[in-house]
Amino acid sequence: MEAERSADAAWPSGLYGRERERAALTALLDAARTGRGRALLLSGEPGSGRSALLGAAAATAAAAEFTVLGTAGTPAETAVPLAGLQRMLLPVAGRLPELAAAHAAVLTAVLAGRPPPDGELALGTALFRLAATLCAPAPLLWCVDDAHLLDTPTLRALGMAARRLTGTSCALLLAADAYGDGDPAAAGLEGVDHLRLRPLGPAAARRLLAGRPSATALPDPVAATVLTLAGGNPLALTDLADAAAAGPLPDPPALPAGSSLRKRHRDRFQALSPAARALVSLVVAGGPLPAALLRAAARRLRLDAGALDSAHAAGLLVTRDGTTAVPGRLLRASLAAVLSPADRTAAHATLAAVLDPCSARLYRALHRLALATGPSPAAERQLEEAATAARRDRGHAAAAEALEHGAGTTAHPATRDRWLLAAAADARTSGDTRWARELLRRAGPGGGPALSEALRALVQGEIQLRDGVPAAACRELTGAVGRFPEAQRALALRALMLAGEACCLAGDFTAYFALAERARSMRRDDETPAQRLVLDHFTGLAATFAGRHREAHWALRRVVRLAEAAGDPESAIWASQAAYTLGDARRALALASAAAHRARRQGATALVPAALVYEALCALALDRYAAAGEAAEEGVRLAQETGQRNLAVDHLSVLALLAALQGDSATAAARMGAAGHAVASRGLGRPEAFNSWASACADLAAGRPADALSRFGRMRAGAGQVNLAIRGLATPHFVEAAVRCGQRTKAEGALRGYEDWAAGNRSTLRLAQAHRCHGLLAEDDAAAVGHFREALRLHQDDDTVLELAKTELFYASRLRRTRRPGEARGLLREALAVFRQFDARPWAERATAELRAAGDRVGPVDRAPGGARELTAQQTRISELVAQGATNQEIADRLVLSTRTVEYHLRNIFSRLGVRSRVELAALFR
Repeated sequence: MEAERSADAAWPSGLYGRERERAALTALLDAARTGRGRALLLSGEPGSGRSALLGAAAATAAAAEFTVLGTAGTPAETAVPLAGLQRMLLPVAGRLPELAAAHAAVLTAVLAGRPPPDGELALGTALFRLAATLCAPAPLLWCVDDAHLLDTPTLRALGMAARRLTGTSCALLLAADAYGDGDPAAAGLEGVDHLRLRPLGPAAARRLLAGRPSATALPDPVAATVLTLAGGNPLALTDLADAAAAGPLPDPPALPAGSSLRKRHRDRFQALSPAARALVSLVVAGGPLPAALLRAAARRLRLDAGALDSAHAAGLLVTRDGTTAVPGRLLRASLAAVLSPADRTAAHATLAAVLDPCSARLYRALHRLALATGPSPAAERQLEEAATAARRDRGHAAAAEALEHGAGTTAHPATRDRWLLAAAADARTSGDTRWARELLRRAGPGGGPALSEALRALVQGEIQLRDGVPAAACRELTGAVGRFPEAQRALALRALMLAGEACCLAGDFTAYFALAERARSMRRDDETPAQRLVLDHFTGLAATFAGRHREAHWALRRVVRLAEAAGDPESAIWASQAAYTLGDARRALALASAAAHRARRQGATALVPAALVYEALCALALDRYAAAGEAAEEGVRLAQETGQRNLAVDHLSVLALLAALQGDSATAAARMGAAGHAVASRGLGRPEAFNSWASACADLAAGRPADALSRFGRMRAGAGQVNLAIRGLATPHFVEAAVRCGQRTKAEGALRGYEDWAAGNRSTLRLAQAHRCHGLLAEDDAAAVGHFREALRLHQDDDTVLELAKTELFYASRLRRTRRPGEARGLLREALAVFRQFDARPWAERATAELRAAGDRVGPVDRAPGGARELTAQQTRISELVAQGATNQEIADRLVLSTRTVEYHLRNIFSRLGVRSRVELAALFR
């Protein structure tokens, strides 16, 4: 036990984000300690930290009283057969006499520099016997770094020994460089367990940077640039941090000249054949190229067919989806530094000569600009037009790449900054927020032409809206509106629309009304459909918030109609919000789904999570709980991947409401907790109001109406304002809580506004809910029955099965109290079946209690002991993931829960199903 404690202490705290690798190395040492020896190959890009992991494993093993041996490959001996093995044997030559004579003779020959007798099998067997002998007094860890630099006979001998270690106390740990998707040191190591080092995640990279002394004084924008460029590579991160601390990074950013990683980039390039170097030069100079174009250029230069394979094997080029590129901006910058001006000009000329003017318009414009010897307005105009076309045809990332590349070529500073800002907008829309921030930084401090400053404010404001403080975003975006020249009116209106969205996210409705008035003053007769959509959207939402629902109805209906003519995904998202506000959940769902589809097709990845918010909300409104959960879970993942944490919080709030409506208070609390810090620190009024609604629903489900009513009272947002939008949606639950608490006056006041909204928008579902609320409030039994029956009739047209069941429950409860138990029992049986179908356990328990009170001998809610039918939908999903082998942490990440909540659910699952282990649980779900 003491040895295990010291071994754990030996792991260095600096190996951030390597928990998976640490677990694998711990398992390797544990296996050797218990006589189940094996080998493990660690591979990764240069600078990924594999040598540090080897050192950590060696220190851990030494602390646990292992015998630790080590060696490493070296470039000078890669071509010398068995040179690596000889160096491995030198430290243990004195132990060879302990081997059988035949094995000792084989290894002695290697030490003497002679060919080993009896061939390859004898050599591998002798090496295995040596390892078994060395681990006799204590477990053995044999570390081999830079295995990719070992000679092939040594690798084959190591592979043969590695595959025979079972039953010994020996662990063999190898580390090798790996580029792209290639297998490292493959010859001879087939069958050895292989762990590929992935780039550090954002959180781990930030922790590593924070622990670097040179990085402590870096301004936030520079630190963000370092994190972006490093791409999760630990060595790149430290090299860039040191360079940034010493002075400004170059533009475009690159590793410092003395960086060991940059030297390795250069060495890999220079080790290629002349043909492969020429091919790489084409891609470095030209940027990502269609594979067909690259082949045409290679034919023009008469390059051999194996050149591309060599460049791929060296990790200097990758080809995906028909495009060949240099993987990573830092590698491309390192390679660009190797090219001479003549090489670069020759590459541009070759590519320009083979390009088709129609199909390769973007690349042709780039190369014409690069070949210009002075100012070339025509070439600049052609690039801008080609980038506009690329947004439609190839996606925003392609447009951003082209404009960034062009910015490095043009000699005009104002054009350069404008292109970098436009590239930042495209990068953000493509889903790469880090890249967008870096391009903004490179565009300079500001003070340029009006259009450039307007673009800067628009991009900065949109990043703030999705990943910052919405109040600050509103100020930035509002300021951008007036800076755009008349020719860019569409961008001005987009900035205004995003400013309005920021107000709603913050819950600042006073500011929203001011923006709506500004939108009214901007109206003209010659608007495009997309521009009219924006202005009508302001009219409709402002009228809704002000309670002028009939005025809102016609404006929002126009928004929905205009979305088809506009045709872009963002307009479809805004139209989906309009339809949702109207209570037309089916139309809103169709628009949101169409928006997500268009955004994916156009490469506008950043818009997908926003569309999924309305997909989830509309599915929830239509009682499609499984679809709502899937959309919101995907939305959380995509929002986090694209650097849009505010949208991730929106999705967490929807997931919390979903769990609360099903009566799963623990899951609802976990999801609200996951978003709590961001809600408070950024002033996210809309999610805060959603979370109050979810908490109130959980209280209602748990039979705590007074607590629910108190939650509704705290449904406030920015500047202490009531969140008008969420309060309206939550009215049916508020009325239920108020009635159960005897607060009839409050309930009646809220219902009047809700009924006006439902009537003004002609929403069948909301009218049904309004009649249900009237039924709950009615003191006269006949009036109550009339309202409940009208609610049931309206529910038949909206297909919201769960809402229908709730209305049946409330109606049946009234019938039972008026001594009509026979009628009540029929309604209650229908409602109970629906609640069980939706796993709405608290509602099912209420229906069961009502049935018993009505004289029906109904059984418990769960009547299938030992079967999966006893579980809620959430518990079933957790059980299925356990059966697939997922850990608690992996389940928590997948379902957006905390590990503590997963553990809580697992305890309940074990209890309900009568199982005692994950193995038994998995057996039930296979």
